[in-house]
Amino acid sequence: MTTDIAAEALLIFLLRLIGITVSTLSTILTVQGRKFPAILTGSLSTFVYVIAIGKVVTNLDNALNIAAYVGGFAVGTWLGLAVEERLALGYAQVQIISTSHGGEVADALRAAGFGATQLYGRGREAPVVVVEALVPRKSVPEVIRIAEEMDEKAIVVVSEARALHRGYWRRPNRRR
Repeated sequence: MTTDIAAEALLIFLLRLIGITVSTLSTILTVQGRKFPAILTGSLSTFVYVIAIGKVVTNLDNALNIAAYVGGFAVGTWLGLAVEERLALGYAQVQIISTSHGGEVADALRAAGFGATQLYGRGREAPVVVVEALVPRKSVPEVIRIAEEMDEKAIVVVSEARALHRGYWRRPNRRR
């Protein structure tokens, strides 16, 4: 194998890795309704895709190029999901269902600066308190930690919140 063949395969792999990573973010931005960033990232991923597929199609006899293309897709998907998880874009709705400490969970969340709404209901065997909090996705682990500290038996459900309008938001911690 010559270095030209290996270099072309590496280029295809890197182009596909970048394209799919950006495409994954574009899809998530589209689902969240973030139009302009979704358009920009989608356009970039399409541009990179055209270049990568062009290099593969011009030489379909080269199995290494095809393998690089497929490998770039796989690694790019993984990387895109990892980047999105790290960025934690958007908001989440966290529901904490407690049979005995719902009030304490709500109070602890409020003391930590989160908005919390208490709803009262009936479970199969006992009354329950459902505490709902709408939070930035980056805050979900903190909210779960607080809920578990107050009630280790609480049921915690986390859902994506596509869009939010109004509400109580704590001030972000700013680094000085």
